[in-house]
Amino acid sequence: MTSIKSMIIVPGLTVSVMTAVMPLPVWADGHAIVVEAIHSDAFPLTGIDALAGQGIEIKTYNLDDGKRLTANLAAGLPPNQEQAKATLERRFKEQGMESVQEQFTQAFQGQIAGMQYGISRYPAIVFDRGKAVVYGVTDLNRALAIYREWHRNNP
Repeated sequence: MTSIKSMIIVPGLTVSVMTAVMPLPVWADGHAIVVEAIHSDAFPLTGIDALAGQGIEIKTYNLDDGKRLTANLAAGLPPNQEQAKATLERRFKEQGMESVQEQFTQAFQGQIAGMQYGISRYPAIVFDRGKAVVYGVTDLNRALAIYREWHRNNP
C-alpha cells in the first residue's frame, strides 16, 4: 500500500514523495536503485547517461510514443473503413502479430506504469518500483538528489 508521507516544497516547484509502509532499504547495502521516468516530448529528460554511469537502472517512458505509433499505423490508410481495416490487417500480418503487440506494449508502457503507481501528473520520476516519486523534475540527477535528501531526513 502506498501513501503520501510528506510534501517537499522547493521554490517554484512542488514535489510529492510517496513511500511504502515498510522503510526504504539502505543503498549502501548493495540494493540496486531503480529509476523509472515518465515524461513526454514537451518535457524531455536529462541526466540519463550520468545515472546509468553510476550503475543505476533507468527505464524511460515517453507518453507521446503511443500517439506516434497510432499515427504511423494510420498513415496512408484509405478513407473507406473496410479498406482501411484490410490494409491494417495486411500490415500486421507482414510485421508479425508478436512484433505489433510488442510495439503497442512499449508505446503504452508509460500509461501502464503511471496507472500502476498512481501517478497523478508528469513528468514523474519513480524510484525503487513505486516506493517514491518526484514530480515536476526532468533532470534525473536533480530528481535523485531530491530523493536522496528526503531519504536522509526521513529514515
